[in-house]
Amino acid sequence: MTTQTETATWPEGVIARYLTVGGDTVDLAHMDRYYPTEDGIGETRNLTFATCVGCHAAEEFSHWRVVKRMTFDDEVRDLGAADTAARAWAQAHAEKCRAMPKPTA
Repeated sequence: MTTQTETATWPEGVIARYLTVGGDTVDLAHMDRYYPTEDGIGETRNLTFATCVGCHAAEEFSHWRVVKRMTFDDEVRDLGAADTAARAWAQAHAEKCRAMPKPTA
């Protein structure tokens, strides 16, 4: 059986796609999100974003993690861990989501 999601072009920026049991998809993409701070400057964080096209469930996985050291805490970028966690969430969600794609025409 061939479905529309198997032959459709992926949206720009999507790095991975999981097919749900309902026939829709969970898409992963890298993105930047701006977070305001109290000093008014704010900061932009890099993350892997997972979203279900069918039911609109979503999760964010930061590319940054705090490393505890003896004298200080340091933030390091860990793209691999973020992508791995996002893929695990997407797989688990796709295995149970029964949302169906909206019919075309």
